Amino acid sequence: MSERWLTTDQMRFCEQESHRRGVTLGQLMDNAGDALGREILEQCMKRGLTRVLILAGKGNNGGDGFVAADHLAGSALKVTVMLCCGEPATELSKAALDALDDRVELIRDRQIAAVERAEVIVDCIFGTGFSGELREDMRELFSALEKSNAFKIACDIPSGAQAQSGQVCKLAFKADMTVTMHAKKLGMGIDPAKTLCGEIRVADIGIPKEVDDTSEMKCRIVQLSERKAAGLLPERAPWSHKGDWGKLVCICGSESYIGAAAISAEAAMRCGAGLTELCTPEKVIGAVAARIPECTFTPMISDSQGFIMFENLDKILSRIEKATAVLIGCGLGNTLHTQKLVAALVERCNVPLVIDADGINSLSVNIDVLKKKRSSVILTPHPAELARLCKVSTAEVMKDRFAYAKALSERYGVTVVAKSAQTLIVRGEDCCLCDYGCNALSKGGSGDMLAGMTASFAAQGCDELQAGLFGCLIMGKAARLACEGSSPRAVLASDVLYSMGRALGELETE
Repeated sequence: MSERWLTTDQMRFCEQESHRRGVTLGQLMDNAGDALGREILEQCMKRGLTRVLILAGKGNNGGDGFVAADHLAGSALKVTVMLCCGEPATELSKAALDALDDRVELIRDRQIAAVERAEVIVDCIFGTGFSGELREDMRELFSALEKSNAFKIACDIPSGAQAQSGQVCKLAFKADMTVTMHAKKLGMGIDPAKTLCGEIRVADIGIPKEVDDTSEMKCRIVQLSERKAAGLLPERAPWSHKGDWGKLVCICGSESYIGAAAISAEAAMRCGAGLTELCTPEKVIGAVAARIPECTFTPMISDSQGFIMFENLDKILSRIEKATAVLIGCGLGNTLHTQKLVAALVERCNVPLVIDADGINSLSVNIDVLKKKRSSVILTPHPAELARLCKVSTAEVMKDRFAYAKALSERYGVTVVAKSAQTLIVRGEDCCLCDYGCNALSKGGSGDMLAGMTASFAAQGCDELQAGLFGCLIMGKAARLACEGSSPRAVLASDVLYSMGRALGELETE
């Protein structure tokens, strides 16, 4: 299966366009509140709970809570609504509160005792518009919510979580279940917000289906199940030979970063590239040749610190004449020589070029050279590297990683594999949300591995989105397999490499 995720702008457009087409905002609120009420009732019946506390903010998220409470008024549940931010501030939420059934208890201020009594707590405080931190006067309430053992349900998104970025504030609401309206919001698929959401239920609130197909919604963010993604892997004919699966040339490594070259090249080979050649300083070759004897090597001239020099350009260009993809950057170092080398390859490489790590750092000083590229380019930045490419701080990037990756992709016509716990692969209007891994990958070598895998699939003829997708999928599955019988703390990139064959075997069987 594949799921679609919406940005906050897309969700706002859906609501406004729905209103324009005849399903009013008031009807959407009624439908959302009824859907939330039904879910609350179902969970109470399943768990034998009766005391429900609905926490309402002053916006339309609070209005959804009022409608849900009204829906439950005739049930056997004891329902209490607490106004956490004062009186409603929107016309829709005011009308919903005015229509609230008298059988619902209404508390007009924050009462910690009510939180402590509740068996089910429903969060309708902030919704998708939240950003920043909790106000000082709200912290006592959220501290009490954190300590509560009640079953917790969030309306649309847990309060304190940002619906676009996935960032959360201190004391954000941690839900056992989130009932989100119309579609999942992008931030709900990105940690730490993802962890706060618990089980996510999507409620149909009556937005016409054709709204999702309008031109304003053309940017599509999808998440493919492991099974669906595995089904896209290229099949290997029994009679195929190494020439059928491409040649990858890797310009990686330095005397300071020998392991990066070894890991990226081995990862590429284990993902099926027919031939893999490593262009790297002689001392690196001596260190890695015994580990990966299947690789071929071309020695590079290095400077006094062991970094590849620009004088190697002609030799590299001769080596990539028959290549089907090129990888540059893993362990490369960032010097004036590497900056000139990366720029020259962008301008002169005629096959897909994957740029990672120090390749990205070298590129960032002259990023406009991407406008002169001859072939497709895949960038694989982690958040700090993405920030350097976008000329902003890492903190700024983390406020909306998708928007920065998309802007970079559109400006330069490149594919951006924006790495993190959940990776976003962005190519123009297309985005794939990848969530296949585990925290065993949160250590050195993982980025080099992913770069080699992505480049391997590019060499085998996969398009840019698929190359990034397959790299994320296989590395994540291999990491989970490497954790079997072991703590993720102890798993190294080498362990993940050794699990790659098993991971691919299981995926190919699916």
